Amino acid sequence: MAIKSKGKTKQRSVSRGPRREPVPVPKPFVQRRWVQLVAIFLVGIFVAWVFAWARSHLRTYRANDRAAQELATRQRALAQWKTVVESQMQALGQLQGDVPPTIASDISAAVQALGQGKDPPTKPDALASTADNLGKAATAIDGFDLAHAITDQGFDTASATALTSSKEELVQALRLYEQAGKLAVLASKAQGKTRVQLGATAKTLGASASSLLQTGWIKYSATLTENQMSAGGAPSGLGSGLPGSTGLPGGTG
Repeated sequence: MAIKSKGKTKQRSVSRGPRREPVPVPKPFVQRRWVQLVAIFLVGIFVAWVFAWARSHLRTYRANDRAAQELATRQRALAQWKTVVESQMQALGQLQGDVPPTIASDISAAVQALGQGKDPPTKPDALASTADNLGKAATAIDGFDLAHAITDQGFDTASATALTSSKEELVQALRLYEQAGKLAVLASKAQGKTRVQLGATAKTLGASASSLLQTGWIKYSATLTENQMSAGGAPSGLGSGLPGSTGLPGGTG
């Protein structure tokens, strides 16, 4: 009878699982290359924008500063002309801002009365005095060297032309007012047909003077406005007298 072997039984080997490779830790988002490149690109755009913005504002600041200095230069030149013109007009009547001033109301009333065949309400001596004052004002304004005052002061051609034209028109207007006053004096002392003729001539001169005062003053005040200045007096509408209104019979308004 065979004896069974009592030896140990051979154990079966158990297969091991697959060996795990180390898993790399992912880079933080901000350290990724494409993120850094995009960030650099965006920062570059921002820096370029800031530089352009700063340069633009600097250029604007310099332009504004230059414009302010040029304006101040023009204003100083205009202030001299303004003082001469308005002091003379103020002595003759009433300033009304942008509206042509009312001047020599006594001559206006005399011309109106003569046109109606009546005696002037003002005495001849007073009319003659007003006429003399008009002539003196014309001489004072005409004597101011406006061309020298505005040359190389930053005025463009249009503004310079408007100023010189306004001076000529204002002076001529005062001269015509003066002549109208002197004719009114002569007419008040005359009789018959001579009186009528002198009165009619005074009326014509006054109407021409009224038109010239209007255009001259408009150019004058407009140039002041363009340079942030204003004509003297408070605008209160057109009055009677020898202004740019119908103070004289037949005048335009």
